[in-house]
Amino acid sequence: MGLAEWFVLALTILFLAYFAYATPIIMVGIWHYKKHGFGDDDPGDDWDPPNVSVLVPVKNEGRVVGRLLDALTRLDYPRENLEVIVVEDGSKDRTLDICREFSGRFSWIKVSHREASNGKGDALNFAFHQSSGEIIATFDADDVPEPQAIRKALRYFNRPEIGAVHGYHRTLNLRESIVSRLAAYETFLYRLANDGKYKLKLFVTFSGSNTFFRRSALEKAGLWDPNSLVEDAELAVRFAKANIATRLAPVESCQEMPARVGSLFRQRVRWSGGNVQTGFKHWDAWKFMPWLRAFDMEALMMSPIVAILALVAWVVLGFGIVRVGLPLGTLFPLLVVMTVLNLVYFGIMVVTVVSHAKSGVISYLGLILATYPYAILVSLANVVGLVSVALMGRKMWLKTEKTGFVDQPIMVPA
Repeated sequence: MGLAEWFVLALTILFLAYFAYATPIIMVGIWHYKKHGFGDDDPGDDWDPPNVSVLVPVKNEGRVVGRLLDALTRLDYPRENLEVIVVEDGSKDRTLDICREFSGRFSWIKVSHREASNGKGDALNFAFHQSSGEIIATFDADDVPEPQAIRKALRYFNRPEIGAVHGYHRTLNLRESIVSRLAAYETFLYRLANDGKYKLKLFVTFSGSNTFFRRSALEKAGLWDPNSLVEDAELAVRFAKANIATRLAPVESCQEMPARVGSLFRQRVRWSGGNVQTGFKHWDAWKFMPWLRAFDMEALMMSPIVAILALVAWVVLGFGIVRVGLPLGTLFPLLVVMTVLNLVYFGIMVVTVVSHAKSGVISYLGLILATYPYAILVSLANVVGLVSVALMGRKMWLKTEKTGFVDQPIMVPA
């Protein structure tokens, strides 16, 4: 066999292995969702209210930060046990003014202004050192947590070894654009996968917001890495390496999805580059955690590379179908594997989307078909992310634009 044939064989084996690895995870996630909904179904009892510090890093979030702060004032939690630490990092819009307006009205909301930004991880570390709570909660500027968020999360710290509890997100702007709708359903599938991973005792990453930490666990893990592009995922790896237990919980916060192609592209450039950075940084994870969990972590962090190879595989197959390059007979095993993968993916999307469609099922099916150009866009962003990280490293910082758009109360299914 020549080099091209060996490459096609390698792709075939890779995606066959990926199918065998990923399918049980998503199937377990779907089973658990249908039976119990999202998150762990074994909460503990309420406990005496500990002091809780909510950390909110913001920069140029004038369109959404007021909405978040208003939601935080509606949290059902004793004010004497609650503080909100807002770190405003040199915004050019009205973000600081809005934050100070809330701080003036609510003494437990504290605002720190910094002239220059060193990224979200650095802002979170700064806020942590200003805080005093036994439990640390984090929210992004576009979050809208449910009023019971803290009380629900605390019930999942019912064992002393639990170091973190992370909830899930609904989508605020499902109807804003086809991009936000596709991103929302991708997030829903990601949540299904996380539920499956949790039940199978694999690696589950933090989401970056709507996450709650025991202070002592954060100090043991070493806080957030200011040099990471995905500080949430990188912290989750260090929690796993330190064998600090975490739990998924049905704690809900609404959040915006990217609504424009450019915003989505920039977000995925950062995610893909940051994930691969994290995978290489923690190549030795197998020394500190069960080997299957370490493998799952590396598979997640290197998934942008897998997505790129999937795009390459379809390009090679496309050329083969029009009789350019390798003959279709040589490509047939790869074609079968990729077709089966897509049929499973398509089936999951149909069940997920159509089962929640109130009307216009045909339009929803059209939306499912639109996931294919969406996947191509994400794969291209992965390519740019890998190249950008290789050339610029930590200097690459792409902030996701927020619009402040809110649907009427129609959300991604929970």
